[in-house]
Amino acid sequence: MANDGRLVRLKQIYDEIETLNPEILSDLNKVIRLYSQAQMLIGYLDADALYRYGAVYAERKRVHAEVIQASRGTVAEKESLAEIETYELRLREVEAKAESRKWQNLFKATENLIIAYRRDERTALEEYKKVNDIYGR
Repeated sequence: MANDGRLVRLKQIYDEIETLNPEILSDLNKVIRLYSQAQMLIGYLDADALYRYGAVYAERKRVHAEVIQASRGTVAEKESLAEIETYELRLREVEAKAESRKWQNLFKATENLIIAYRRDERTALEEYKKVNDIYGR
C-alpha cells in the first residue's frame, strides 16, 4: 500500500527532525524543509482517509436503499431494519472520518510549527545582520 510507505517516510522525517537543533541556523533551515515534506505526506494521508470515508458513506447509502427496497412492512419498520443492517458500515464511516480529522489536525499543527520556525529563522538572520553591521564583516 502507498500509505504504508508514506507512514514509514513520515516516521523517518520525524526521527530526523529529532536529531536536529533548531537553534543552529543550518539545522533550523533543515527542520523547516523536513516539516514541509512531512506536511505533503500528511496531505496525501488525509486525502486517502477522506476518500475512504466517502466510499464507505456511498456504500452505506446503497445498502440502506437496498434494504428498504427489499423489505416489507411499514416505513418505520423498513427504516429500522435498514439502520440495523448498515450499523457496521456507519462504524467504518466514522472511523474513516476520524482518521481524516487526525491528519487534518496534524497538518494544521505542522503548518503552525513551520510558521513559528520561519519566524525564528527571520529573527536569527536579523540578529546576524546586526552583528555583522556592528563588527563590519
